[in-house]
Amino acid sequence: MKSDVVVIGGGVIGTSSAYWLGRAGYSVTLVERRRAPGLYTTPNALGTIRTQFGTPALIALAQESVAFYRDIETHLGVSHVELGYANQGYVYLSPRAEDAPRIAESLAGYEALGVTSSELLDERDIRRRFPFAGESVAGIFHGDGAWVDPAQIAQAWAGAASTTSFLFDTSVDEIGSDGADSWTVKTSKGSISTGKVVVCAGPYSSAMLAPFEVELPIKITPRYRAFIPDDNADHAQAPLVINIVNGAYWRPVPGGVWLSHANVDDREVEPGDAVTIPGGFLDEAVDLIAPVSPGLAATARAADPTDIRYAGGFQMYPADDVPIIGEVPGHSGLFMNCGHWAGVMLSPASGRLLADVVDGRVGEADNPCSVLRFANGNAERSSTNKFGGWG
Repeated sequence: MKSDVVVIGGGVIGTSSAYWLGRAGYSVTLVERRRAPGLYTTPNALGTIRTQFGTPALIALAQESVAFYRDIETHLGVSHVELGYANQGYVYLSPRAEDAPRIAESLAGYEALGVTSSELLDERDIRRRFPFAGESVAGIFHGDGAWVDPAQIAQAWAGAASTTSFLFDTSVDEIGSDGADSWTVKTSKGSISTGKVVVCAGPYSSAMLAPFEVELPIKITPRYRAFIPDDNADHAQAPLVINIVNGAYWRPVPGGVWLSHANVDDREVEPGDAVTIPGGFLDEAVDLIAPVSPGLAATARAADPTDIRYAGGFQMYPADDVPIIGEVPGHSGLFMNCGHWAGVMLSPASGRLLADVVDGRVGEADNPCSVLRFANGNAERSSTNKFGGWG
């Protein structure tokens, strides 16, 4: 079997990469060890979208992606309804009056970096606009905030990747170089000869690339969320709600809400086929969200435990939170698109950037997501990349 490019991994990043590579004129073979696209980490994501970051590279990727999502029917031929897209915003809330100056300072920082879609909220604004907000006295409303159904967007990327052949239920056994821009990918269904290989294997990317002596400073952590049945009309129309003090958050979904908190588990783990939800997770999340959403907390505490659903997956955090996209140093024709903790959010721009790097339209020196940034000292984490957890 032959292909111009082999993409390894069929999550939202792999399918987006395949789509954009096809747009660039390549024939693509995507190899995925599950039976369909988007069945591993992708469906366990929250599916949220925003542009409010403290790192210029993330802001640029996010702004491009937000614009793509707003006009996604033109690009991928699927409607907002099909994708579960909703542009209801994000609201960052604090019950502590002493946080107001810091919130205002953060907003000024976002605006200085070109994020102009957010506004400062005082207690009167919050009471008027968000009746569920409990003790909240200060905050930010982020108008770019939106979300999609994660599994549906992976399916949409795959459906629009018209030049891609998909090998599902197929594992990759070995990636071997036959010389410059000549590679063989050995799979459980045979070998593929190709000029270029793109590793989009999510939490397995580091291990897959280890034989090529590239060090990926990526931390893999577990993530969890709980579905709470809820028929409150105010909650159904709400933005994504964040208690900025402790990182607890929720967003509406049909029939209820997803609830979690950003600091749920920061331990580094090895990837696996499943994540075990720790005991006490729901009680902790409910207690953390209660100050800014007391009604939701009461609903969660009163819910029948058999009606609550849980989801668990993995997040990948590079040392500066910016994804790693580009060519593997010293290995012509071997590329990576990995290190995403916001893969659904950034998939439109990250796939496009990957294709531009593969096609030579963007060189590594001009690529803000190149792994080379870790060697030249340009990798710096911003505390405002995350959306909560000031402590």
